[in-house]
Amino acid sequence: MEQKPVEPTDAAARRKLIRSKVHVGLAAVGTLSAVAGIGVVINGGLYFNRTKVLVGVGIIIVSTVLYVSMLFISADE
Repeated sequence: MEQKPVEPTDAAARRKLIRSKVHVGLAAVGTLSAVAGIGVVINGGLYFNRTKVLVGVGIIIVSTVLYVSMLFISADE
């Protein structure tokens, strides 16, 4: 017997839409925070402030992890 494909309900379509908006939001936050981290690194480098440079690098690493983790979230869930 052949099974008919299950059509998505309105609730499932709404959840998928919200999930896709969250993915776009995570991508935007990851990108903007990486830009802010780069700014902190440049500012720290101009004033030879090692602490600012390390904080900026930490911001870049955290934002990159956030951005990459978004890629591993399944779109079908």
